[in-house]
Amino acid sequence: MGLSDAFPSLKRHEALQPLSREHMNGLIQARALSRAAHADGSARRDAIRAFVDAWTSEIHDHFDDEERMLVPLKQPEVLRQRLLDEHAELRSCAARCLDDARAAAEDVQFVKHLGSLLHDHIRWEEREYFQFLQSAHPAALDALLGEAGAIERDRPGARARHRLTPPSEEDSP
Repeated sequence: MGLSDAFPSLKRHEALQPLSREHMNGLIQARALSRAAHADGSARRDAIRAFVDAWTSEIHDHFDDEERMLVPLKQPEVLRQRLLDEHAELRSCAARCLDDARAAAEDVQFVKHLGSLLHDHIRWEEREYFQFLQSAHPAALDALLGEAGAIERDRPGARARHRLTPPSEEDSP
């Protein structure tokens, strides 16, 4: 049994693909934070600084987009509430980093917790939340294709890796 058998690749609905692509940067941040938690203060400060950069350039807007686009879809309350609760906790962690990055970096347990929380949240979204939405609401997701296209156009981390520049006017239908 190979690794691909244990973790089969997940086919994403086109409207979820930009959000799913942005999860890669979040996982990179989570790994860097988790590794830095076991390193020296300089490594933790670098990891917190990189997280703050990712937060302000992508993750904050990513959360807003998920909540605006996906929370209104009919879903079990447990899924909706978990998404909102984890987003709230991650926003609180980000606020702590924004308020005093040095103090946040000096708290080894906080850095470890932030890395773990971010990783586990993204994995849950990919494996459970997005899977539920695309199986339960394909037509509703079809209606979100325009918004997903705007996300892909406006945020580099949401673009398909084979197209890292915004689509040109010629690419438009």
